[in-house]
Amino acid sequence: MVAAWFWRAGLPENKPAPILHKAGSSARDIHALAEVPEKRTVRGSTPNARMGTSTSALDRALQEPDPITRSMEFGRLLRELFDQDPEAALAYVREIPQPSAYTQGLLFVLQGLGKTDPERTLALARDMVRSREDQVVYSALFDQMAGRDLESAGRYLDLVPAGESRDYAIRALAASSANRDLESAINWARNLADAQDRTAAVETTLMSLATQDPQRAIDLAQQFLSGDALDRALGRSLTILTASDPQAASQLVGQLPPGTLQTHAALDVARALAAQDPEAALSWVSTLPDGEPQQLALHNVLDLWSAQNPEAAGQFVSQLPPGAGQDAAAGHLAQDMAATDPLAAIHWAEGLEVDSAWNEAMVGIASAWARTEPEAATRWAGNLAADNPVRAEAMKGALSYWLLEDASAAGRFVQTLPEVDQADAIESVAPTLAQNNVADALDWAQGLPNANARQIALREVVCRWADNQPEVAARWVLAEPEGTMRVEHIRIVTTQWLAENPEDATRWMQTLRAGPARDAAVDLVANELASQNPAQAVVGPNP
Repeated sequence: MVAAWFWRAGLPENKPAPILHKAGSSARDIHALAEVPEKRTVRGSTPNARMGTSTSALDRALQEPDPITRSMEFGRLLRELFDQDPEAALAYVREIPQPSAYTQGLLFVLQGLGKTDPERTLALARDMVRSREDQVVYSALFDQMAGRDLESAGRYLDLVPAGESRDYAIRALAASSANRDLESAINWARNLADAQDRTAAVETTLMSLATQDPQRAIDLAQQFLSGDALDRALGRSLTILTASDPQAASQLVGQLPPGTLQTHAALDVARALAAQDPEAALSWVSTLPDGEPQQLALHNVLDLWSAQNPEAAGQFVSQLPPGAGQDAAAGHLAQDMAATDPLAAIHWAEGLEVDSAWNEAMVGIASAWARTEPEAATRWAGNLAADNPVRAEAMKGALSYWLLEDASAAGRFVQTLPEVDQADAIESVAPTLAQNNVADALDWAQGLPNANARQIALREVVCRWADNQPEVAARWVLAEPEGTMRVEHIRIVTTQWLAENPEDATRWMQTLRAGPARDAAVDLVANELASQNPAQAVVGPNP
């Protein structure tokens, strides 16, 4: 955020001036430059008492709890102190302990000093920059210097340390130069001797060129850049070219190496072409290499086409060759259609001849419909044929949205399901019910008519409960009647508690009476201790 404050897209128009990178005043010791000059004239020389009052007010401002108010008040008071005595303001900033306030103060004070003595200011920056956030001061300083005298600014680069600080400075100079004379800036950037400097400068100038001539920016980027810098320059240039000439951009996507850049470019171009002519966009998508970029680009085309002409889009998908491509397209288009008209989406999906495509469409319809009408979508999915292979998946997806809207109602619905459907549904519903209200979740679980369903539900409730409140869950499971469920629940509580607090879990385990439950807990504790410290892995019974 601070960096964005200083990075200006445009600078005041001045006559074009090339950057000349010459040696700076390196003869002077850099640390000596950072010292307070003995004969420096300061503005508004003020008595020490008044300075003390100013710094006390700054101290109070930094204690303000609200970050926005703190930043504004601190900035106002620091400006007042700087106007009275720049050296006092600098001395105060040096002693600020809070990193964010230190960065804010550093940027303000060094920019102020840089207006009259850039050489000393850069020496101060070298001495005072503590963190990566502080390094943005070099961007601010070189942007400020370039705004006054671009040629002189270039001569100060030798005072900037290598690394990100120098990268900030180079990019600020390149941006300022490109804003004045883009051709001169490009030539300067291309001819820098240092490879890192050249990369930063070329990338920055090409970002500016992309707004005027994205095709040329792409050509130059491929010639002079590589790695992440190339991807960033190509990405910005292709975005701009796609907006103005998607047909030209489409010719470049296939030439990109496989990866994130190609995928993003394919998505953008597909959407832009589809807005003009969906059928032409589909023809272009078919030229992309098989794989994720082609599939996702097709989805983008279907998004726009289904909004304009769902019948035509549906006919296209139904006529695709059977296989994974048609399945994915059917599922995606079904979601698009069901988002606005679930019944129309169901009617279209019923016409699909390939079972796998039909299955994907059913799941897509349930998911999209549930975003607006989760109860209706869940009940529809529950009415699919019992032997339908995607019935459980469709119902589970829709049920997840119903839980967000009305968990209690979703829980009651699960209680009415046939036994064959309950296991998956319970695993979706029980954790949410337990998260909302453990007592209600326990009542719901114990109210399930089937013993196997009750066991699954209680296991899920205890697991979430133990994750949130292991000690409370432990007291409840100790009160359960003896049996296999109690042993299982003690295992769950012990496992969750060990992950959070091994010492308390171990002490609780030692309070258990001898029997299967204690044996299960002892095994878990011993295994945990052995993984951390084998010497402590022996857990004996209480005397």
